[in-house]
Amino acid sequence: MNLLDMVAYSINALRYSKIRSWLTIFGIVIGIAAIVILVGVVQGLKENIASELSVFGSNTIIITPVSTTGGAVGTAAMSFMPTKGRLFMTDYERVKRVGGIDYITPAISSRATVGYKNEEITASIMGVDPDTFSHIVGTLEIEEGRFLTGSDRKAAVIGNNIAKERFNTDVGVSSPLYIGGERYTVVGVLKKTGTSFTNLDDVIIIPFEEAQDLFSSTLAEDEITGIRLAVKEGEDVEEIADEINTALLASHHVTEEEKDFSVVTAKFINERLESVTGTLTIFLGAIAAIALLVGGIGISNTMFMAVLERTREIGVLKAVGAEKAEIERLFLVESSLIGAIGGFLGLCVSFLLIQLITALGVPAVFIWWVAVGALIFSAGVGILAGFFPARQAAALDPVEALRYE
Repeated sequence: MNLLDMVAYSINALRYSKIRSWLTIFGIVIGIAAIVILVGVVQGLKENIASELSVFGSNTIIITPVSTTGGAVGTAAMSFMPTKGRLFMTDYERVKRVGGIDYITPAISSRATVGYKNEEITASIMGVDPDTFSHIVGTLEIEEGRFLTGSDRKAAVIGNNIAKERFNTDVGVSSPLYIGGERYTVVGVLKKTGTSFTNLDDVIIIPFEEAQDLFSSTLAEDEITGIRLAVKEGEDVEEIADEINTALLASHHVTEEEKDFSVVTAKFINERLESVTGTLTIFLGAIAAIALLVGGIGISNTMFMAVLERTREIGVLKAVGAEKAEIERLFLVESSLIGAIGGFLGLCVSFLLIQLITALGVPAVFIWWVAVGALIFSAGVGILAGFFPARQAAALDPVEALRYE
């Protein structure tokens, strides 16, 4: 009996026990679909964040008064106990003296009540140095009006969501906004960025000195909430980040393990992204593999039942000259066919579900090499699951098999 005859024989056998065969195949479908979808979601998330990292800027460094690191800058170590400290203008002046910096600005970020016409909302307010901030943030594009200048007083540039979504009426250039009870005039509206790392869509930007006055009751004298800077072209960003880290450790009188600030670069974020997504991929892959293992047990159970039900049939095959190896291959082909069909249908289901969840806004990708690997793996699971039932079938005594009722 050649391979094609074995495949045809196996298909007829599967058609004979339709319900049991399809229930077994369904178990493989779930396992394969779970693997492909979960890996696709993690990869989609990783690619989405990576694209936002490119917007963050490879030469950008942000210093924040919150530390989540348990090791040196640039390592993948991460603590689960973030510490919060404080930054002051003295820290800004110290960082400003580090060589290789092109543009630098202190920043104050907090939330305040913002009024427009008869409405009030709570929004994020950012105070920056107008002359340098636009050179640091690569995503800063003006849709209407202009950006702040050093001579502006009581002026504001608003994010796209503030202008078009947060209020019932659109806020345009020259519109008055009341921030913390003070009247500001909108001089510019930013283009929509839609990114997470440098999201300016829901931010109102005002001059740094005015932010100091606005939040003087919640911040200490000369306190700031961050420092943003851009490194000169050709300079090593990580070396400058290490130098800034060392300078701030000395000024804050803390060790690396005790530090109360973070020096954030694109590489810093990317390394933590790789660490988190790598762990997530392994964890979700293990869950999906368990689902596939359950499917494999289902195949094994189905094949044992097939051997039991077709004992007389096996006896007839042996009586007409079928060898032990042929009987074994026959049942292995049938079990691998169950795995392959389940794998193929699992890929079809996962492809459709990935298209659906992508349409719903969840980043996910259908990875072809994962799909091919999953298909081969599902057929392999079928072969492994059918190995012992196949050996049991091949070992049956033909005389005893023919007597089986």
